[in-house]
Amino acid sequence: MNPSWIAVDWGTTNFRAFLMSDGGECLDKIDQAKGLLSVPQAQFPAVFDLLISRWNDCYGDLPVIMAGMVGSQQGWREVPYVQAPASAQDLANNTHSVELLSGHKAKIVSGVSCINQFGNPEVMRGEEIQLIGLNEIIKEDFQAILFGTHSKNAHWINGNIDSYSTVMTGELYSVLVNHSILGKSLPTQEFNKDAFIKGVDIGHQYPLNHVLFSARTFKLFNQVSEHYIHAYISGLLIGHEFFISNWLGKLYLVGSQKLASNYAIALDYLNIDFDVIDGDECFLKGITKIYNSGENDEY
Repeated sequence: MNPSWIAVDWGTTNFRAFLMSDGGECLDKIDQAKGLLSVPQAQFPAVFDLLISRWNDCYGDLPVIMAGMVGSQQGWREVPYVQAPASAQDLANNTHSVELLSGHKAKIVSGVSCINQFGNPEVMRGEEIQLIGLNEIIKEDFQAILFGTHSKNAHWINGNIDSYSTVMTGELYSVLVNHSILGKSLPTQEFNKDAFIKGVDIGHQYPLNHVLFSARTFKLFNQVSEHYIHAYISGLLIGHEFFISNWLGKLYLVGSQKLASNYAIALDYLNIDFDVIDGDECFLKGITKIYNSGENDEY
């Protein structure tokens, strides 16, 4: 099977490239901790060429399509957001080109913006590709959580990314356990399901800012072991993602099976039907859909 194009997911901390066949199969992968924040602004062409040099040496110049934060203000070229509701065709119609060292062009896919349920603006870059890919897999409207540093709680309706909201679960967890009073002077931490579920139960019912300090008081009064405080905080934050959510039907978790485990425990406890779909599979399905929807002769 011969490679015919390259898909790239270039974020703030990591670079991932996929060597793709004409039929959308992944033939090879490059994964480097070379996020865009480590690349000087004028050096994107040179760094990209170095990162994929083994493919260039074997196959020459192939069409390249990129997504993620590479299209942000800090990236190779800022690509304006497409306003939701947005389809795969909308994104394919709003790519912007950058020049490679070879003189060939690569395309960067736009992100998607929307107004969330609180009337506030939202933005995503990269997750929109996974949502398109998820629709390619399940072929129907859905609700999904793309969990991570900034979780996206998204709705896909009538062939479009309809709306979503951002929940800073992963980043808040890191700040709280590493830089707040809640994470100070703790022994080595262990995951404990009971402590985690206790957090889920409380985080799901009450405003987060009113219950966070319980991670300290429960420790002081021996209601949560000092070895399980991180698990309890994780439960509070993940439980709170569902505090304002009205999930109807099955909920899809998009990401790795390993990282989905805490969400799975929380959803089981809350009796919410869900399924876990691999994030890379969604990305590749989505970027292939956009690649095939675009004008490939412009690469």
